[in-house]
Amino acid sequence: TRLYAPVFLALATGLRRGEVLGLRWRDIDLAAATLSVVQSLEQTDAGLRFKAPKTRRSQRTVALPKSAVEILQGHKVSQLKERMLLGLGKDDRGLVFAEITGDPVNPDNFTRKFTRLVKRADVRPITFHGLRHTHATNLLRANVHPKIVSERLGHASVSITLDLYSHVVPGMQEDAAARIDRELRKVLEG
Repeated sequence: TRLYAPVFLALATGLRRGEVLGLRWRDIDLAAATLSVVQSLEQTDAGLRFKAPKTRRSQRTVALPKSAVEILQGHKVSQLKERMLLGLGKDDRGLVFAEITGDPVNPDNFTRKFTRLVKRADVRPITFHGLRHTHATNLLRANVHPKIVSERLGHASVSITLDLYSHVVPGMQEDAAARIDRELRKVLEG
C-alpha cells in the first residue's frame, strides 16, 4: 500500500501528519540517517498550503533508525520508477509522499485512507496521530530520557512531554525503585 512508508516513518519518528506530508527529499539525509522538519502541510478553506512547523522547537532534526532509512531508500526508488513508467520524469517539488502527479497529498484524504486501512487490517483502532503517541510511549518505556523524546516530538518543552505521557511514568517509577534498591543492597552487603 502507498501508506506503508509514511506510516512506518510516523512510527519511527513521531512526526505529525502535516510534517510527514510536508517532507521533501532535500530535507532527508539518508547517509547521515537524519531528517529535518522545516515545513508542514495543512488543509485550509483555500486549499493546501505549506507552513512553518507548529512551534519554534517543532523545526528540528530527527535521527532515523536504520529500518526507516531502508524503507525511505526503497520508497525513493519506487517513486522514481513509477513516475518514469508514466513518462512524468523527476518532479522538482521533491515531496517524499506525493500524489503520482507530484502534487501534495490531501491530509484529510490521507487520514480517511489510513482509517480504512486500519479497519481492513482488523487491528485495534488507532488514528494517524496515535502513531505519534505510540512512538513517544515506546521511547519512554525503553527508558529514553524524556528530554530526548521531547526533542524528537518537537514539543516546546519537556514538561509538555511529561504531562502528555504521564501514564508511562508509573511503571518507570517502579523501575527506578528497583534500580536504586539494587544499588542500596550492594552498599548494605558491601
